[in-house]
Amino acid sequence: MDSNKRSNCSRPLLGTRHECIGAIGLIVAVAVISQFLDDYFLTLLTTISIYALAGMGLNLLMGNTGLISIAHAGFMGVGAFSSAYLIHDVGLPVLLSIILAGLITSAVGMFFGLPSLRLKGVYLAMASFAAQIILYWAFEVSRWFTGGQDGRFVDRPTILGVSFFESNHYYLFVLAFTVIGAIVNFNILRSKLGRAFSAVRDRAIAAELMGINVFRTKMAAFGLSTFYAGVAGALFGFYLEFVAIQAFTLFISIQFLAMVIIGGLGKVSGSILGAAFIVILPEVMDSIALMITPNAGEMAPIRMGVFGLIVVVFLIYEPHGLARSWRRFVDWGLARMGVNR
Repeated sequence: MDSNKRSNCSRPLLGTRHECIGAIGLIVAVAVISQFLDDYFLTLLTTISIYALAGMGLNLLMGNTGLISIAHAGFMGVGAFSSAYLIHDVGLPVLLSIILAGLITSAVGMFFGLPSLRLKGVYLAMASFAAQIILYWAFEVSRWFTGGQDGRFVDRPTILGVSFFESNHYYLFVLAFTVIGAIVNFNILRSKLGRAFSAVRDRAIAAELMGINVFRTKMAAFGLSTFYAGVAGALFGFYLEFVAIQAFTLFISIQFLAMVIIGGLGKVSGSILGAAFIVILPEVMDSIALMITPNAGEMAPIRMGVFGLIVVVFLIYEPHGLARSWRRFVDWGLARMGVNR
């Protein structure tokens, strides 16, 4: 048993040395290229990175533990408003405020995760739906904390004299958090806790008979998931330089739900690919709509319908998500190079 644990924990984060080099090369390339992009493409990259970080948290909950949540945007809102409050009202440093915002969101997430001990499936989905409604209502009435419908202004961070006001500099700040989040996520999945998540997802009763504390495992899943959401929400607020409750609606939560399913449940790469899909597809559809008519408002209802249709068709023909397609592409590329896995 001990040897199995050691072998599992000693596995590399990526399948081969070539994949590790490729991943590092990709991160460096994105970081360098981002410094030469205009604001439009930087907006896309920054949004994808923040959504990917939030998606990693939701994937820990849904893909790895088998618990559903339709309140992820609400938890992002808790992180965004908490960081803004801690910086401007309490006067804490930026990095400390971001971490504390994640911890506050984690505590809120575990509180709303308590129904998961009794509920599952569609009933748990309805409980998380109620959590989203409650959080949105709390944002509206807590004007001292959120500013209500007026929202709160927040400045982009300056750390150790280094300003991240410029969009290309701020993207590097976000990218650093996303990369760290991915590394932590990988290691969680390779740990004893990650194995407990999988056991609870597959057979909760059997997991309990094996000595796994299901209560602690589910609470850990909700806590980690919402910590990621809180940090992502704080980064999102800094990027917008304004935190408004309209940015954390039920529609955004459903968008996150679709994002991790499209990307691939239980896969870190699925969170990243799903974020890219969700962010880029509407932009492509808007460009096509403008070719058809200059009045984008006329195409808005059609665009939403087409977007939903594309998602449904994609799920039918690739139910395991973009992560599996990406895995096939990588395997094909390695085979072409003569690299044995």
